[in-house]
Parts: sequence; C-alpha cells; structure tokens
Amino acid sequence: MILIALRIVFGAALAYAFSNVWQNEQSAPQTGDLANAFYLAVCVILAIANAVVWAPYFGDRVSGPLTGMMTRGTYADRKHLLLRLIHWLERHRLRRLTRWFCFLEGVHHPDRPAAFVIGLQHAAKGSWLEKVYALALFRFDNARNCLLAYETLKHHGIDPRPHHNPEVNMLLVSLEREVRPEPEPVVVPPALPAPALKRDPRIKLFDMDEPAAADMDPARRTDAGAEEPSAPADAPNVESIEIEQGHGELSGAGETPAGAGEDKTRFGGRIRALFR
Repeated sequence: MILIALRIVFGAALAYAFSNVWQNEQSAPQTGDLANAFYLAVCVILAIANAVVWAPYFGDRVSGPLTGMMTRGTYADRKHLLLRLIHWLERHRLRRLTRWFCFLEGVHHPDRPAAFVIGLQHAAKGSWLEKVYALALFRFDNARNCLLAYETLKHHGIDPRPHHNPEVNMLLVSLEREVRPEPEPVVVPPALPAPALKRDPRIKLFDMDEPAAADMDPARRTDAGAEEPSAPADAPNVESIEIEQGHGELSGAGETPAGAGEDKTRFGGRIRALFR
C-alpha cells in the first residue's frame, strides 16, 4: 500500500516539474537558463525515485511468467500464533474449528496460501466456504494448488480461467485434451533375403602359397647357417682324419692291387694337402 502511494506522489511531482519547465520556456525564453537548469536537476532526482518505486511492478510483469513458479510457486509457513493453532486443530481432527480459523487467517494474511490450502482440505464438499477457499487459492502460482482449486470450482460450475501464469494455463488446457487411441498395428510383409555378396579375389585373409614356394621366396628365406645344426665341439675333423688315413689306408674290395692303391692314395692325399 505504501509503495502504491509513493508511486502516485513521485509521479505527480515529476509531472509538476515538467509543467514548470514548459511554463518557464513560454514566459521567459531568454532569461530562463538558470531556472531550466534547476528544474532539470529536480526532474532527474524525481525520475530516479519513480524508477525505484516502479521497478518491482515492471520487473514482475516481464519476468513473472518465467520465474513465478520458482518465486511464488512454493511457500513456507511462518509460524505465528494463529497458524500454530490451526495446525494443532488439524492434528486433533477438529475439522469445523480448523476451517473457520483458516478463514480468519486468510483474512489476516491474504497473500499467504497456507490457510487456503488447509481450509480447502477441511471444508465441506459443495459448501460456500469451499468455493471461497478455491477462488482465493487459484490466485497463487503453485501448479498443484491451482489444479486442486480448478477442479473444486468446476464442481461449483465456475471456470476461473485464465490464470495470470501461462504455465498454469497450459497445465489446465492439457487436462481437456482427449487421449488419442492407440493406432492399429501396420502389417509389414517380410523382407526379402539379402543377396549374396561377391567376393573380391584380390583380398586374401591368409597366405595361400605352397611351402616350397615360401622357401624359394627371398623375403621369407632365413639364414641357412642359423637353421643348420652346428657340429658338436668334440667331433673329429674329417679332413685331418682323411689326410692321416692317406698314409695307411687299406684298399677295399674291387680296387687295384695294394701297391698301386697306396701310391695313388699317397699322391692324392699330398695334392689335397697342398690345396688345403
């Protein structure tokens, strides 16, 4: 109430300052420089005062549809004496006293929804007091409470819409939409079998070469010396034995006589020894 009175006072003062500026300009256009400067300072101060008192109103109109559910949708009970008495009566199931004391609390604090919520829960069905509580509760932004008040007022033949909050309006409109029946299942013919994929002969998953060809491949060939088993260290030297046997080697069956065999063996052994 005080805020409304300040808006009226500051708005009238700003309008009066503008009117003085206009009159000074018409009566003394040449000597009104200092007076116009004074009125300019007064108008700036009054404009700031008007902005302070009018900012909550315009801010609520601009951001109310977006933030109303968070700022006014929920509430917390302020534990004063009358509200504590109402909760005590509610716990002891004294329904008649509860709804009438809620009426007194609603008259004392009309900007708090607690009394209207409790009173609507304990009011007699179809009574005048139930309709009063529902109309008062529908003014707030809590979606659940507004839905409860809307359903109660429908039983009384009253449509309280539209609500000042668009989100609550969307919720109430969604209740009137008919549920679409489930569509009939569409019979789909079975799919054709997938065609066989053509294999690319250039793609090889593993090596198809023969073992002999793999051995001949220089890229796959390994060191022959590494694959051959090494001779044991204590094995006798075949060449030295062969040279030593050249002195006393006996001729086998089917060879020439002993003298000729010994000469050839000695001669051949000496030649081999020279080339070694």
